[in-house]
Amino acid sequence: MELEQLDDNIIFLNKNFSSREDMFKSISHELLDNNYVTEQYLEKVIQRENEHPTGFKLKTLNVAMPHVDCEFVKKDGMFVVTSKDGIIFKNAETDEDLPVNIIFGLLLKQSDTHLTFLMKLASSFSNDMILQKIVESNNKFEIKNILKDILK
Repeated sequence: MELEQLDDNIIFLNKNFSSREDMFKSISHELLDNNYVTEQYLEKVIQRENEHPTGFKLKTLNVAMPHVDCEFVKKDGMFVVTSKDGIIFKNAETDEDLPVNIIFGLLLKQSDTHLTFLMKLASSFSNDMILQKIVESNNKFEIKNILKDILK
């Protein structure tokens, strides 16, 4: 899948939420309004995140890549949430609480594209400068350009 144009409606910069669940509730409304997901999305993304955490501890910033089975996605996309304070996710490797600064929410209609897309995105995680630029940006256009470079 190519993300030719990332949608401004589902890029949320410098947001603070009291919990991961609150973030998913807030984001799911926008995803539903913009026809990205089915009504079951909210329940399924929380369930999947509880069973298979997606938080990754990196050198300077932490990221998460929540996603659901393709049957709950209506069209391909990716939401982005940044939080300087961090939103608590579970570490995918240790299951410990982890404050996450960038959430890349994958919305993919075909399950066979998940792995390729995840690998492209994860390849950027070793570059602290890119992640720092994303978390410090207040400009959706800048975020979209950074991600287009990563995902091409």
